Amino acid sequence: MSGLISLRAAAPIASGSRAFSVSAVVAKVKGEKAKKAATGVRKKQGTGFGAKGKGAARGPAALIKAGGLTLRTTMAQEPADLSDLVQLYPEALVPLNAGAAATFPRATYEHLKAFGLPKRIAGELGTGGLPASVIRQATLDLVGSLNAAKRASSADTRLLLTGPRGAGKSMLMLQAVAYAIEAGWIVLYAPQASKWLDSSLQYQYDADSKSFHQTELSQGLLAKLAAVNKAALAKVTLPEALSVGGEEFAAGAKLADVVALGAKEQRLAVPAFAAVVDVLSKQTAVPVLLAVDEMHALFRTSEYRAPDYTRLEPYHLSASALVLDLFTGRKAFGAGAVLGALSSSNTQCPVSDTLLHALGLPTTHPVHPYTAHDEVHLANASSGIKPVEVPLGMTGAEAAAMFEVWTRKGWATNSADDVFLGALNASAGNPGEMARGWLNSHQAHV
Repeated sequence: MSGLISLRAAAPIASGSRAFSVSAVVAKVKGEKAKKAATGVRKKQGTGFGAKGKGAARGPAALIKAGGLTLRTTMAQEPADLSDLVQLYPEALVPLNAGAAATFPRATYEHLKAFGLPKRIAGELGTGGLPASVIRQATLDLVGSLNAAKRASSADTRLLLTGPRGAGKSMLMLQAVAYAIEAGWIVLYAPQASKWLDSSLQYQYDADSKSFHQTELSQGLLAKLAAVNKAALAKVTLPEALSVGGEEFAAGAKLADVVALGAKEQRLAVPAFAAVVDVLSKQTAVPVLLAVDEMHALFRTSEYRAPDYTRLEPYHLSASALVLDLFTGRKAFGAGAVLGALSSSNTQCPVSDTLLHALGLPTTHPVHPYTAHDEVHLANASSGIKPVEVPLGMTGAEAAAMFEVWTRKGWATNSADDVFLGALNASAGNPGEMARGWLNSHQAHV
């Protein structure tokens, strides 16, 4: 695939292990597995998805269960061996690797799955071998912003990924979350904020706070926080004695114990979640990243209803209101950042004109001085959240790396240069549209 390789500006830095050396990777994709040049990189034993032999994973289409038997399908094939690609460790996120195909390290990917993944991305990463993406310049820019924020209040770094449909906002957020996990941050990632507000989870009115408690959501968030951040949470202790629903914690106790309490006891989840955020606002030893996809759901009326059937706003619901406080800067982590992303995937939860107008972005409908806005939503949206525009299209090198992944995984069996260039030109490099074009080409040739 010579036309594909020629678009690369430089060979990527290989990172098969955390201690890696610079090497040149020669990729040849014409119906056979890519062959790896000598890199001098020593692989970690037992940490690669592509390990062969006993226990090697097969693609989900290779084997099926029927009548208690395991059967091979007629379309069965071994997962692609992508072990020669760069791995998304922090030290691999350097300018030389811009435009390189990369895989998520095993442990990091397991953490991402523990948080949950957007449906489309889960399907893309979970099939065809190693979970792979492309290191874009936008990836490096976002990681640079997070790296600069790790010693400052999160109130100073409140970012919102914007851009056209298919630009890759959700994947970019996932790469940022992977970076923070590997860099030792405390991370809380929510892939679908619209689920917080679609009336599918428990809620109950609390007279003391005059708000509705989201007990089930708070417990779930704390459980995920505990599962992914064991080592990082162990470094944070309580600066003073703390009481959570009658449960007492002495000064110097581990924050992980408070998280575990809320994750275990649903009745204590709401005060425990609030206490955890309060402790994280006072410590600077470990940076914190809160990443919320479909963040715009917090700036529109929810599907929950009060006893009189009035629809509730996100700021009436405990967990949603607490996250809103972090995005607006009313609360802040002592060190770290908050990161949101707009999404058009859920047509039942479109981005509101109020949010777009406050951010200075083009609105769906004309906005004039007489346009009615919810005053609280408008104030929240106007609180200094910084839009980060994700480019419409990839560069040639980035698009070539994406095509490499698609062809090696077998999703685009026609690897001819004209198929790649045709989709690149027709989509203006938009990742989502390129994928659609390659998929159509694949279906036309099978």
